[in-house]
Amino acid sequence: MEYPSKFELHYYLADNSHSMNALVRNKCEAEFLAVAVEVAEILGIHLELDCEALQEGGIREVWKALGKNSAQIALVISTLALIWSVVPNTDQELIDLQKEDLRLSIEQRKKALGKIKEDVDSNKVTSKTIDTASTIASRSYKVVTRKSNFYKILSTYEKVNKVGYSELNSEGRVISKERVIVRDEFAKFIITSHDLKPLRDSSAHIEIVAPVLIDGKAKWKGIYDGHPISFSMNDKDFKMAVVSKQLSFKNGDGILCVLLIHKKVDELGEVVTSGYSVEVVLENLHSGVSGETVQGKRYRQTKKMKDAQEDLFGSGNA
Repeated sequence: MEYPSKFELHYYLADNSHSMNALVRNKCEAEFLAVAVEVAEILGIHLELDCEALQEGGIREVWKALGKNSAQIALVISTLALIWSVVPNTDQELIDLQKEDLRLSIEQRKKALGKIKEDVDSNKVTSKTIDTASTIASRSYKVVTRKSNFYKILSTYEKVNKVGYSELNSEGRVISKERVIVRDEFAKFIITSHDLKPLRDSSAHIEIVAPVLIDGKAKWKGIYDGHPISFSMNDKDFKMAVVSKQLSFKNGDGILCVLLIHKKVDELGEVVTSGYSVEVVLENLHSGVSGETVQGKRYRQTKKMKDAQEDLFGSGNA
């Protein structure tokens, strides 16, 4: 097996020209390099990329990879070729990004990366090694997001009608068949929603700083986990009690509630908090005294019954 040492990104141009909008190309290059850096980091490989002179035939960009040894370089280049060119079979592959519980467990990831390291150290990088590396890297938020950005940029630039990816040897000769993605397939790589499954704190304590005293969508302000937050009050019964002045707040008052912490992936692939919302208020904490709300009692009873059913179902299948 001949190891690649260079990677070629080939833009096919609709008018058979050899020029491309510089801003579009530079944006695409930034996204490509971000993926390359992330993949190398995931695999624990130190990687440097040197950009060679542009070639004609559309626009051909060639990067020479510099690393500790040929096996490491080959692994990164071949993994990149797979990541960029394997078209998702269904939208589910992008939907899965939003389900953190479907990501590889720490144990699975550690075991897989350990096997990859063994293959690299013994200079035996196989197609199975590359497939495993691609599977792990493809589940990175940064990789999926930056790849989505790349294809999104190209989808608005009609001059590029397809993109090709090739692995080259040190002399620049193609050593595997070029993988080509046509324009009609660009959309399959683009993430339509960056929202993740929210985290749930079922016993969150929020000190109320500024309640909303009128009906509407304005956000409340409070202190949660030592930090100021703005949040939506989605417990309609509690909100109405405050609006109708049945409940009031003074300094130090707060609530015990079920809090949803909303997460999303930003344009750089980083997971960030996008907001907070109170699903149900369990207790109202007023003047140092805690009082259970009607909806809180109902919530706890429902949860207790659900937990009991799950325990019964689980023991029955033991």
